[in-house]
Amino acid sequence: MTGGGLTEGVEVMLGSPKKAIRKMAVPMIVAMFASSINGLVDAAWISGLGQDELAAIGLLFPLFFILVGVSSGISVGASSAIARYIGAKNKENADRTASVALSMTVVTAIIFSAIMLLVTRPLMMTIGGASVIEHCMNYANVMIIFAVIVFMNALMSGILRAEGAAKRSMIIMLFGAILNLILDPIFIFELGGFGLGWGMTGAALATAVSLSIATVPAVYWFFVKKDTYITLRIGRPHFDKAIAKDIFRVGIPASIEFMAISLAVILVNLILVSTAEGTQAVAIYSAGWRLLNIVFIPCLGIGAALVPICAAAYGGRDNPKIKMAFMYSLKLAFVTMLTLAAVLFITADVISVIFSYTEATAGLHSMMTTFIRISCIFLPTIGFGVLSSSLFQSLGMGTKALLSTMFRNFIIIPVVFVISLNGTLVDLWWGIAIMEIVGPIIVLMWSLLTISALVKGTRRSDRGEAC
Repeated sequence: MTGGGLTEGVEVMLGSPKKAIRKMAVPMIVAMFASSINGLVDAAWISGLGQDELAAIGLLFPLFFILVGVSSGISVGASSAIARYIGAKNKENADRTASVALSMTVVTAIIFSAIMLLVTRPLMMTIGGASVIEHCMNYANVMIIFAVIVFMNALMSGILRAEGAAKRSMIIMLFGAILNLILDPIFIFELGGFGLGWGMTGAALATAVSLSIATVPAVYWFFVKKDTYITLRIGRPHFDKAIAKDIFRVGIPASIEFMAISLAVILVNLILVSTAEGTQAVAIYSAGWRLLNIVFIPCLGIGAALVPICAAAYGGRDNPKIKMAFMYSLKLAFVTMLTLAAVLFITADVISVIFSYTEATAGLHSMMTTFIRISCIFLPTIGFGVLSSSLFQSLGMGTKALLSTMFRNFIIIPVVFVISLNGTLVDLWWGIAIMEIVGPIIVLMWSLLTISALVKGTRRSDRGEAC
């Protein structure tokens, strides 16, 4: 810690918003990039097993988006609340919030696993996975059993971000990603007798084991070395109803956001399964979005940095700083995504080989290239929606964040449905791309109105104090 009991991360977070965005976003981008590469590598390795296995992963994506969503919901809710208390210089409540969140995480993970073990198989059957159900369950059962690790990993990262320790959050995410890259081929394939050859089960185990080991450094920092700003307490977290409500105010809507996205993906998958291309369409869509999720990382990293920075400013009643941080983030995201869109468009034909390098998936190459290139049209505006949701979360406006996310995702469904009746897959990709532009622009307008109201409120307050 530096002078005054503040860590370097807290001082950066409470300082210049532009500098804070850059210093906190870069480690998050690196960590998220490594984590998303895992998803892409998983898809690439699994595509080597066959098209059915790749389709199974696509069908499972909404389910595990819910897993990530519920765990991230508590993490984001806790992070926002902790950062607001830090901004208000209330360390006692910041510590208490972290400890309450820890207890909530363990209980929620156990309940989640129990429910998912019961509903996963019938859910997969309902959304069109009958032909690949065993592949689905081989992967799903492992991840459900290890859900508590996913939850704990997300919470530890969130608490570290809340106190401005973005580099440490990066370390645990990067560590897990690198481990997974190493374990994936060993667990999935036999590799001439060297690998274990566990197929889909091996892919899930590689992820679970990697996350388990990656969580160890965070446990060491909080409970052994004890050099973090936040003090975590186990045993008696002094449960506080008001603090729990504060976490849930952002955490529940944040979790529902992920579920809403999952539902939107499920509906799109159902529409795609009903088309003439069937599982091929699902494979293209799901694999293509795995790639796009990697391209979205700069926006997600900037958004992850924005939450604690704006939350701390809000806790400190510095609303002009919130506006400065948000506008700078928008500009940074737009320029970055515009550049990436150009690069992706040019290299789409080469990148598509990742998903079509075997005889079983070679037929996907041309349509995958088309999907990627059409998607480039909406990349520059994707940050408008992501950063608006982050802003609402930082201000404790979880319901607004939820509504903005639902609008951006569900506006796509009727368009896809109408086009699927008479259009081609290319028409579907164009419909999705156009709606991915319209939705974020409308949500951005809402967020700008919210900031304007905050700043005007500050000016009125200042005039009142002057009088």
